[in-house]
Amino acid sequence: MNRLPIYSLLLLLLAAPLAGCGSDSEAASGEDDHAGEAPGAHADEGAGEGAEDEHGDELTLTDEQAAATEIATEVVRSSALAAEVRVPARIVPTETGQAQVGALVDGRVVRLLVAEGQSVRRGAAVAVIESPEVARLQGEYLRTQARVTQARQQLDRSRQLAAENLISQTLLEQAVADARASESEAAAIAGEIRAEGGATPSEPGAVTGRVTVTSPISGVVSERQAELGAFVQASAPLYEVVAPGQVYADASVDPDVASRVGSGDAAVIEAPGGRRFRGVVQFVSAEVAGETRTATVRLRVTNATAELRPETFVTVIFDVEAGEGTAEGRSALTVPTEAVDRDGGDAYVWVPVDGEPRTYARRAVRLGQATGDRVEVLSGLEPGEPVVTAGVFALKSFMSRGELSEHEH
Repeated sequence: MNRLPIYSLLLLLLAAPLAGCGSDSEAASGEDDHAGEAPGAHADEGAGEGAEDEHGDELTLTDEQAAATEIATEVVRSSALAAEVRVPARIVPTETGQAQVGALVDGRVVRLLVAEGQSVRRGAAVAVIESPEVARLQGEYLRTQARVTQARQQLDRSRQLAAENLISQTLLEQAVADARASESEAAAIAGEIRAEGGATPSEPGAVTGRVTVTSPISGVVSERQAELGAFVQASAPLYEVVAPGQVYADASVDPDVASRVGSGDAAVIEAPGGRRFRGVVQFVSAEVAGETRTATVRLRVTNATAELRPETFVTVIFDVEAGEGTAEGRSALTVPTEAVDRDGGDAYVWVPVDGEPRTYARRAVRLGQATGDRVEVLSGLEPGEPVVTAGVFALKSFMSRGELSEHEH
C-alpha cells in the first residue's frame, strides 16, 4: 500500500491552522502599530492650529495712575513724508550765554584757579593777578587812613576844647570838615580798589597789589586763554565761560528750503562728534545774502552740558515737506517717534480702547522710513485711529510691573 499520499494529506491539514494563525498575528500587529492614536491623527498638520489672538494686550489705569500720568494722543493721518535737508550752521551764544573773563587792570598772572571744562558760579574766583596800579592804590589808601586817624583825633580834642569854651565854634567846624574830607578820600580810594578786584589793606604788609578775577556768569569754562606768569593787559581775556542751557545755531539755507521752514519747527543739530541735539526754529531771515544767495535760519538749541561752544560749526537737519512726485513726497501714515514703544526688535504703539475709560491697548506695528521726529507706520494702524504720544513710558512701566491684563477671545 502506498502511504505517501496519506502523509501528504496530513501535512496539508496541519499547515492550514498555522497559516490562519499567522494572518491573525499580522492583523493584530497592524492594529497594535496604531494603538493609542487619537481619531484624525493623520489629518493635515495645519489643521487644528489656533489663530493668533487678534486683540492686543490691554491695560486699565487706576484712578491714582490716571491722575499721576499725563497722557496725550494724536489722530493718525496720511500725509506726505518729509524730505531730509542737511545744511551747515555756526553756534553763537545767546545774549547772556557767553562771557570773556578778564581783569580790569594790567598785571601779572600769579594764580589760575579753574580749568577747562570746570563749572563755575557767578562771582566765583577764577584767577589772581598782581597789579602795580592796585598796589599803588593800596599804599595811597593806607596813607589816607593815617590822615583819617589824625583828623578824628584832632576832632575829639576840638570838641573838648569847645566844650570848655577854649576855642571858637569856627575852629570846631573846621575840625569836623577836615575829618569828613579825610574819610571821603579814603572811601573813594577803597572804592577804586574794590572796583578793580583788589582788597583794602589794614596794614602796610597787606599791600600786595593782588586782584581776584571773578566770573560774571554761571557756566562752564570752555577755554583758558592765559598762562601762569604772563603779564596781561586790562580786559584781556583769561577765560571764556559759556552758560549751560541754550545757544543759537545760525544755519545758511537755500531760499527754497527757507520758504518751507517756519518759526517753531523742530530740527536736529548734529555736532562734529556725531552727537545730536534738539533745536527749534526761532526765526527765518527774509533777506538773502548777496554772495552766497542763502537765507539765515536761527535755531535755539538746548545745550545743558555746554558741549556746543560758540563759533564751532555743526550740521542742522531739517525735515521739510517734499515736493510732489519725489520719493519723499509719497503719502504715508506717520507717528511721532516718542509714540513708539520698542521692545527688543519689536515695535508697538498704545491705542485708547473705544468705550473703555482709562484703558489702552498695546498694538504691534511695522515701521518704515524715519524722518526727524516722526516715523512711518507700514502696518498695525489705520488712518483716523488715535495713538498715545505722551505717557508711553508710564504705560510700559505699569505693564512691566505686572499690571497688564491679557484678554483672550
